[in-house]
Amino acid sequence: MRDPDLDAAYDIEASVPDLPAIQARYAEASAALTGLDSAALDLAYGPDPRHRLDILAPPDGARAAILYFHGGYWKGGAKEGRRFPGPAWNARGVAWVPVEYRLAPAATVDEIVDDARRAVAWFHANATAHGCDPAAIHVAGNSAGGHLAGMLAAVDWQADRGLPADVIASAAPVSGLFDLAPLRRTFANDWLALDQAGAQRNSPIHRPPRAGMPVVVTWGGAEPAAFRGQSEAYAEICRQAGAAVTAIECAGADHFSIMADWADPASALFKALEGNIAGAG
Repeated sequence: MRDPDLDAAYDIEASVPDLPAIQARYAEASAALTGLDSAALDLAYGPDPRHRLDILAPPDGARAAILYFHGGYWKGGAKEGRRFPGPAWNARGVAWVPVEYRLAPAATVDEIVDDARRAVAWFHANATAHGCDPAAIHVAGNSAGGHLAGMLAAVDWQADRGLPADVIASAAPVSGLFDLAPLRRTFANDWLALDQAGAQRNSPIHRPPRAGMPVVVTWGGAEPAAFRGQSEAYAEICRQAGAAVTAIECAGADHFSIMADWADPASALFKALEGNIAGAG
């Protein structure tokens, strides 16, 4: 049954009046990168038209790669608008790899999570051919993509893909949704169609990372309380599991403006992820 209060709490787009302008800036900055000689675009990691990723790597190879999963409430978004952090990371010898995946309601949350795992498995198998290190894969994402980063940080799925248990070197979810149970009572379940078991199965808050994994959990100080609370709760679950957690609240940032920090070497988010990459190297 829908809960009007939860509907309001999770209506994230309504909380940011200048959202179209923010997205337009990211799209414009990303479009400028399509002509890079070192960029490999629209690589297929599976059979669906949305099983695609881009590899924006330094010309001389990368010491690590960040697989980035876009947001969009699992029903929208595309990798093309999330290429813009590539140059800042390339300058530090790191590949930026925005990943696209199938969307709800045509795809279930289980299938979307499977897409993320499939993308990791493909990249692990093909990293060397693209000048990247398969032993230095870091995952990141915002909003629904933060949820996917959390699911990839979880234990016990890697063996089913023939991957090492530590295939994910670190995770950096931003403004993620880690407990899907409240969404069952919101407008979002119109496209997610989650039952209780599905929400439990696909909630990172019930699937913490391995002990010792570096995890950067970041959220905007201007985000709605429900979103801030999701990140705070996940950070605590990760701590309890023994992960090496860095929790960052970006004062004044909202759910969408915070994404600019991915391309800002001076931001706390960028520095924290850069430190985890260096520590894993």
